[in-house]
Amino acid sequence: MNNPQPNTQLIRCDRPTMHMARLTLHRPGASNAYNAVMIAELEQCLNWCEQQPDIRTVLLTGSGTVFCGGADLQEAFTDGGKGLINSHGGYNPLQHLPRRKIWIAVLNGHAFGGGLELALECDFIVAAEQVKIALPEVKHGLLPLGGAISQLASRLPVSVAREMLLTGETMEAARALALGLFCQVTTAEDLLESALALAARLNRNAPLAVQACNTLLKQALMADLRQQSAAELEKLQQSEDYQESLRAFAEQRRPNWQGK
Repeated sequence: MNNPQPNTQLIRCDRPTMHMARLTLHRPGASNAYNAVMIAELEQCLNWCEQQPDIRTVLLTGSGTVFCGGADLQEAFTDGGKGLINSHGGYNPLQHLPRRKIWIAVLNGHAFGGGLELALECDFIVAAEQVKIALPEVKHGLLPLGGAISQLASRLPVSVAREMLLTGETMEAARALALGLFCQVTTAEDLLESALALAARLNRNAPLAVQACNTLLKQALMADLRQQSAAELEKLQQSEDYQESLRAFAEQRRPNWQGK
């Protein structure tokens, strides 16, 4: 089945080689933050990639100097983030979306909040050496419900996962590589070549066997936190601190947390 390539505005789609597709987040004026339109377009591109029998690997990167700044907070705070939930109930554009192709996140720049969660949904992360990552949700009275908690619990020592989640501080690419969160770190100039070389290595193997192994590995590692995440989010949104977070964001100031 060879359907026409998606006609999207915020996701650029091209084919570097016969067995690869590259999807580029393209909202440069907003640090490639995802809004409702980008979420829908990325899902459209994902479905298209899944339907192409000759595509085996998908590269996901960002335009400009940022990979993805996360969710568009202007939209998130408008309706409690409901408009930023994908069609399968995920809090990031790829979360819970069924897919068999192998995805490689190519971090050309920083990945914060939902942007890092988007990268963590991919099967491999290749990053430029200047890249920094962070999950700053706790600094805004929010929760990283786009898969980061399960992903970090399965990929990192628990003390490091707790440090990232509870401090919201940035981590350098070199440390992420040493911890195994990234599989490769290169110069910015060599980034695309390294990602293409990794995809080529994967594509030399039997595609159905690769996909089956990857599916089984993900099922073995990931805990399903959907119900508990929804309960914790509802509790958080009913708190005084959540309302204070909304006010502080609108007034461009630091929140005054009360813990209630």
